[in-house]
Amino acid sequence: MRFPTILIGFLGVALAPWRVLADDQNTAQCAAPAELIQDDPRLTKLAEDVRQHRPIVIVVIGGASTAGTAPDNSYPHFLEAALRQRHPGQPIEVINRGVSGETTEQMAARFPKDVYANRPSLVIWETGTVDSVRGEDLDSVAGALTDGLQAIQGHGAEAMLMDMQYNPNTVSVINFEPYLEALHQTADQQNVYMFKRYDLMKYWSEAGEFSFINAPREKRASLAREVYECLGERLADAIDYAAR
Repeated sequence: MRFPTILIGFLGVALAPWRVLADDQNTAQCAAPAELIQDDPRLTKLAEDVRQHRPIVIVVIGGASTAGTAPDNSYPHFLEAALRQRHPGQPIEVINRGVSGETTEQMAARFPKDVYANRPSLVIWETGTVDSVRGEDLDSVAGALTDGLQAIQGHGAEAMLMDMQYNPNTVSVINFEPYLEALHQTADQQNVYMFKRYDLMKYWSEAGEFSFINAPREKRASLAREVYECLGERLADAIDYAAR
């Protein structure tokens, strides 16, 4: 495992069409098959914001892996950089609202202050890890997800869900599968785009792109940054695809 505490975080059609996949050489090493990135539905409101050249605000709410090791060392930070590079002149702001150690229900309770107050175009909700670790009731988790997604849409924003991180060490001791299924089923039922981070990181692991096992302590910070940057780029791919 390359960076256990940081990685898992449970201890403690527009005027200029949006591209589907990045072609930057710096991110070629963490590319992924399109089926791991592309999902439905399209983000039609976001696409219209781009067409009208309106400022875009994206709020990312989640846990420790969203917060990152620092504001400038997190996947929301790299997401903003990627989107700005791809769409120069488009006003884009990504706001990081990651807090360690919260369940899905606890994150949803923060929406009025941490999400709605920013009047976002898009809300990316990363959740499920703490619920899995604590063995939270699946029906309660699904209910909180449904209520939260409906509330986001009720406030005029579009939503995207992001599932848990993959790590061969943790999947052997934590039963993520029921919670992954609950997340994906809820996304389908609520017609919300699902960013499949779990499958993406599993692909990288099995392809030998990143080894999430037994990284030397002195290399964990730099390796965490690499993965966060890759996640930011691939998340930008997903947004580009959905807002095409």
